[in-house]
Amino acid sequence: MSCDCTVISGPALVVWRGYAFRTKGDVTINKETTLTPVTVDSAGVTDQRVNLVRHTINFTPSGTIDDINSLFADYAFATAERQPGQSLFKWSSLAITGYATADAGAATTITVSSTTGFVVGQYVTISGSSTAGYNGTWRIETVTSSTQLKLAVAYTVDPTTDGTLYFSDALVIHPLFQSGGTEKIITFQNVALTTLPNITLSATETPLGAVTFTAIYHKKLEADVVDSLVDYRTWSAPSAGLLDDFDPDTIITTPPRMRYGAASNDAWTPSDPLAAPWNDFCTTNGATVNFSLGTADHVVDSCGLVDIKYTDLTVTVTAQPVGELMTDEEVQKVLRQQDMGGAYEGRKRGASMKAATPNQLKLLSDDGGYPIEITIASTAISSAGGNYGVTALRNGDLVWQGLRTFSAGVRANIIGISITP
Repeated sequence: MSCDCTVISGPALVVWRGYAFRTKGDVTINKETTLTPVTVDSAGVTDQRVNLVRHTINFTPSGTIDDINSLFADYAFATAERQPGQSLFKWSSLAITGYATADAGAATTITVSSTTGFVVGQYVTISGSSTAGYNGTWRIETVTSSTQLKLAVAYTVDPTTDGTLYFSDALVIHPLFQSGGTEKIITFQNVALTTLPNITLSATETPLGAVTFTAIYHKKLEADVVDSLVDYRTWSAPSAGLLDDFDPDTIITTPPRMRYGAASNDAWTPSDPLAAPWNDFCTTNGATVNFSLGTADHVVDSCGLVDIKYTDLTVTVTAQPVGELMTDEEVQKVLRQQDMGGAYEGRKRGASMKAATPNQLKLLSDDGGYPIEITIASTAISSAGGNYGVTALRNGDLVWQGLRTFSAGVRANIIGISITP
């Protein structure tokens, strides 16, 4: 017996919203089909029927500053955080401003304001064109320029009303080199970020933890359309533009400074009014910001999984403080009192963890080039530990719980991230 022992392997770029991620380790794809058993009392399970279909793409980003900017754009920067009930899958639109013939009329080139984020193999939808033959969902054959896309629809005329282009976020797995003669570039049609990475600020760890993207069927294509979930195309070398996204000098490994106290006192100054040791303290192994993204599947009987909704975002920070004044007694004080500047109030059952004046937690990792400042406007220490031993540090890990704030009834972002190059 003979077999083909060719081994196909190698790293890849992960491209999402026009940005190319390098990864710290492997990229893994889980192609999940959940099943519904058909059970008959006298025969047991007689069949398994398709229930839900989804693919998940998992990896740990290299941890550059641009990685952080890309992944947290919807949650922690100037834009408002997603609201409960909103879809994690974006369905965006651009006005079409022109049509032109391509491939001797076999294809059509359309003009839009920007083609950033579009990829070959992605399906887009035209609606509202006065030429009915253009209305529909078409594959992108070529990203022709910064404003033009070639679509797999035959050209007829330049319509009097151009219409609108609708599209979802696609994700591309682009192998960095060709392994074997049949290597392909993979485009997932309809993708959302469904697990946010933890952020670790430390001298010995890169900043980002693992992420998960989830791919489901394109919302305008039936499940029996071959490319409705994923498209394959012949491998070609990544463009210079994709390779240029990577700058290892922006992977920050700098020990963080931390501060905890009234939100009105937020300056890192020698005359800091916060009480020591909480005004500026260091940690044993850095600090980790943990994100828990709440989601809910939306299932339609005739279509299966059609959407994943955002329900909430909770944040905790874990760190082990060090310092001469960072005693067990000091930790116990902040565990007992609700307001850093007031008398002991204790922690009574049913009481809010929020202080009358919110206690803000700040983390600053400043290497002089790309300072990262993370702010949680309202927090409380929810757990702590103490140790006695020859090598054990007196304090164990402290866990700060992020607390949601509101202004005039409007839900505020639970966390802010500032990066200043």
